[in-house]
Amino acid sequence: MKTYPYFKILFLFAFIAIVGCSKKEDPLGAPTESLSITLTSDAGTNELEVLSVNQLVNFIITGSDGENYTSSAKIFVNDTEIQGASYTFSTTGTFTVKALYESVASNTLTFEVIAETERALTLDVTRAMNNQTITFGLLDSSGNNTASEATFYVNGTAISGFTYSSATEGNYQVYAEYIINGETFTTPEKDFTVYVPKRNVVLEDYTGTWCGYCLKALVAIDSVKVLTEHVSVVAIHESSVGPPDPMDFPQIDDLQAEFDVPDSFPQTQLNRTVKWNATPPSSLIYDYDVVTAIAGQETDLSIAISSQLSGSTLSVDAKVMYRNGSEPGDKLVVYLLESGIIADQANYFNSNPASPYFGMGNPIVGFVHDDALRNSLSGLFGDNIPETPAFQEYKKTYTFTIPAEYNANNLSFVVMVVKADNNAKNSQHAALGETKIYN
Repeated sequence: MKTYPYFKILFLFAFIAIVGCSKKEDPLGAPTESLSITLTSDAGTNELEVLSVNQLVNFIITGSDGENYTSSAKIFVNDTEIQGASYTFSTTGTFTVKALYESVASNTLTFEVIAETERALTLDVTRAMNNQTITFGLLDSSGNNTASEATFYVNGTAISGFTYSSATEGNYQVYAEYIINGETFTTPEKDFTVYVPKRNVVLEDYTGTWCGYCLKALVAIDSVKVLTEHVSVVAIHESSVGPPDPMDFPQIDDLQAEFDVPDSFPQTQLNRTVKWNATPPSSLIYDYDVVTAIAGQETDLSIAISSQLSGSTLSVDAKVMYRNGSEPGDKLVVYLLESGIIADQANYFNSNPASPYFGMGNPIVGFVHDDALRNSLSGLFGDNIPETPAFQEYKKTYTFTIPAEYNANNLSFVVMVVKADNNAKNSQHAALGETKIYN
């Protein structure tokens, strides 16, 4: 339960709330495992495999449960189902292969079929962090890498060797020039991108539907979101006396204890550990510059998110890449949020013309609540990230069975990398089913 120090008249109510309120202490449900399938072939294990014309490839489908699903799954080449688990690539071109077992989709394999005089240009990454080395390959129809025998051109300029890096953000094109029997050939161009990782700050709003003053924090957060897109918002609700808050997060007390969040709402935390509230507390004034001064600034790590829903089971991949490698104590936090929740909201600004909620009633009936923290798919304070070298991707997959009371259409994720002291180094946010590339 929360109290407000703004007016003496509330002290008695606060005392009653402290004495009479009870809270759920049950732990949240643990993530559950769901079936996934992996498609492999005897042509190799690279993301892109180069084949010669009329080469036969055999496919194998393995489940996360260790079972072989090859005979019971469907296999598609360029979205056309094939018979059996083998395919002969009889024409040149690029082909994608995927499998489907019931409603479970596999990864996608890519094959490039080339003629004897052709070469397949490869890039080990197509989206690189600034100063990350990109390695080019040049494969013949037997899969041999002939990069050392070719000249590579980036944005029309020949480079030395077959690696490239840039400190400058932008879109780039590369092609290779090679010689066979005295004749010069040129590959088609391929595109790649260099990005500079930007910092997404985390704003955690400790709030409740009963909290009439909490709307001022929501106004401040909405104002920040207008100023910058580099912000990830988490609304952490708690019940008080009276009807329970439908978004009550059972582990809110653990968060408050860890981050020294007092029992006077609203309370807003910046990057988990820094307090960001109105100054003075009784006012509507927030210092937006504290947030915007760091939001969108260059940083040294990046986060990507992809997710999917199969029935009532969601799966989310959280990916992290460092420019300088991980630090001891780094942790990965993955939170599941829900928006669009309709619940009446207490409004102590109904008579305050300085507030956007002036004249909207107290309570505001049918108020729409967004970004409510529903569950922690990781440990509440994060899962340890193992030692990860610079420019090497660290990925962790979480699965979770969605309770019936959640609206899957309104679910989203906030993923954070935090230091040993819990301060957030960077974050990323995405809706369920949305793919966010490295930011």
